[in-house]
Amino acid sequence: MPALLLAIFLCANALAQAVEFQLQQGERWVDTPITMQVVVANAADDAAPPEIAPSPDFTSAVVGAPQRMWQSINGVRRTSTTWSVEMTPRRAGVLTLPQVKVVSGGRPYLSPPQSVSVSASNSDEVLRVKVRSNPASPYVGQAANLVLEIAVRSYANREYDTVFGEGNMWRLIDIQNCSWGVFEPRLRELAQNNQRPSGSEVIRDGAKWCIYEIVSNTNAVKSGPLDIGDVRVEWKYPTGMTVDRDFFGTPQPSLTGIRKVSATPAASNVIVKALPEAGRPASFRGAVGSFDLQASVKPEKAAVGDPMTLTLSIQSLSDNSEELRSLQPPPLDSPALTKGFRMPTDPLAGTIRGSTKIFTQTLRPLSADVKEIPAIEFSYFDPATSKYRTASTRPIPIQVSPSERLSAAALEGVGAAKRDAAKSSLTEVDGGLFANAAPTAALLMDQRLEVGWGAGVIFAAPPILAFALLLVRKRMHASRNNAGLARSRGAAKNARRQLESAGDAASIARSIQAYIEARTGRPEGTVTRSDAKALAREAGATEACLQTLESILALGERASFAAHRGESPQALREQAAKLIAELDALSWRRRTASFLEEIPL
Repeated sequence: MPALLLAIFLCANALAQAVEFQLQQGERWVDTPITMQVVVANAADDAAPPEIAPSPDFTSAVVGAPQRMWQSINGVRRTSTTWSVEMTPRRAGVLTLPQVKVVSGGRPYLSPPQSVSVSASNSDEVLRVKVRSNPASPYVGQAANLVLEIAVRSYANREYDTVFGEGNMWRLIDIQNCSWGVFEPRLRELAQNNQRPSGSEVIRDGAKWCIYEIVSNTNAVKSGPLDIGDVRVEWKYPTGMTVDRDFFGTPQPSLTGIRKVSATPAASNVIVKALPEAGRPASFRGAVGSFDLQASVKPEKAAVGDPMTLTLSIQSLSDNSEELRSLQPPPLDSPALTKGFRMPTDPLAGTIRGSTKIFTQTLRPLSADVKEIPAIEFSYFDPATSKYRTASTRPIPIQVSPSERLSAAALEGVGAAKRDAAKSSLTEVDGGLFANAAPTAALLMDQRLEVGWGAGVIFAAPPILAFALLLVRKRMHASRNNAGLARSRGAAKNARRQLESAGDAASIARSIQAYIEARTGRPEGTVTRSDAKALAREAGATEACLQTLESILALGERASFAAHRGESPQALREQAAKLIAELDALSWRRRTASFLEEIPL
């Protein structure tokens, strides 16, 4: 009996002090963390976290808060506390992991020595980033479109015959750790509108790649290599996946591992050219592009000193009108203009309307001898010809009349006449005002206005009708501006149009998926075969309809990622058209779910 009690005590003590070091399995890459779970049984709530020995080959840290779990085994309550330790390799090779130490029950525990094989990241195999410009070599001050091209290799899993499309691959970007440089405003705009960059799929080196382009406008202010800022793209690239099935048998993919890859564009190959000094006009104010200048004045007739509004309209003839943002007005300090007009000296702030920038200035003619507003010059540098050009307005004829002048004597005469008129029009009487009519019964009658029901309806009808028309107009305006609603209403029409030009099973299946995306408000390229079937079931589709949907989408996937089976496009188009008619009769509701919502990363 004492021996049995001693054995129970020793087992309980061993249970209380159990420590496990669980190392994440799989391939290891440089700059991709290796995770070790340190599980301590019956640790105190204020137990100290693990300590990690320093290593020149790793950057290590305890990440996150500890996780605590409670279990009851044969009536014995058992608790465990788990810490996550991340060790990030700095170089490739066979490396020895840093030793991890944890104290439990007053006793130190050390992780066993272990070596791991670390491969070079080789991010270029799966992720490439570059920047290009249109035009390729802009001049200083010229508006240019900068394009950030991100190419990521589609993840393919042969075991489950799955290849991720550009919509699913974008969801794996590590957006929090990316740096966008000059493209930051564009990414912020896309995020605010719940959008993502446009993407496409291409075949490169025998593999499928997803290409994303982010466009930003810029005006270089100095010559030399264009500064695009800190641009770094990071991706959580899958290393494995599994597919489970839910209660209804629908496949549910989930990732079993990821590795972090990053890429930065090479040194900027966009060289900004300086503007030439030779041939630069005196009226040049930094405008670069192709422009047209127009001028007008209102009113065209005025007296000396009266204000006249001069309007200068500068239209951009280039493809990129972003150059208007920094465009300066033509100089208005020419002697031909200042000798005949007085104007404010404050700088002009133009207004952009489409591809035109409008400047207005107030002019006051100084003399009745002024007959026209002289020609105004506007100089600019034309990148197409690499030469300076000067545009001029035509002189605008005006009519200026002399202003009327009154002498002091005339002003005194006017004042005396007014006083005499006032004296002759007023009569002083004694006793106040005299009645000019005798009181009668009509004068004593109640003269208050009474409004009956008929008059009330007449008065109330116009504002009620105006309010009703305002509501109808507001509703119609909201309907026109609701892009998602318009997309949903035109889903069937667009799907049928795509079916007419579809030449294979993949294109036919894509038209049906695009229809479901439009009806449910999802971004393009985000609905998979399982998603489409689940959404159609929620909309009330019959089993026969679901089977047809599953069959067509399966044929489309095989056509995209497997050998062609010889399906008849014409027969498949007819079947798809009938399916779209059935789907269009269902009750759809817009959702914002995504393919990888349930995928643990």
